Amino acid sequence: MDSIEATVRRLAAESAAGQVILRYARGLDRRDFDMVWDCFTPDAHVEGTSFGGPLRSYLPRLLDGVRSYPRTMHFIGNQLREWDGDAIRTESYCVAHHFADAEGRREALIMGVRYLDELRLDGDRWRIAARRVHADWSR
Repeated sequence: MDSIEATVRRLAAESAAGQVILRYARGLDRRDFDMVWDCFTPDAHVEGTSFGGPLRSYLPRLLDGVRSYPRTMHFIGNQLREWDGDAIRTESYCVAHHFADAEGRREALIMGVRYLDELRLDGDRWRIAARRVHADWSR
């Protein structure tokens, strides 16, 4: 049986990890790319749906793709979080809408993706150290 203190630490860590994933989506959709960068450790590695690599080469390419749509909306749904003290592993379901117009009326691409993340403490903040993105469907 966990002590109350251990349970509170686990819940706080899991909540903080969930906030990182939400900030990532918010940063993309609001075009606050500094916020997106801040979600990752500097040495993070990402395997995306069509390319992968170290964060410093992966993220600029991803952000160029995001910029090609006048508006996006990433909806984060189900999220499973597993904490082991040193790391938190998450699986987050996302429906990503990519609009062809700035008003968000004409959808150009909708994707169902899963983010499989490993987060580690970087100083006093949880950040994504490794990410795998799986595209489950698109239309």
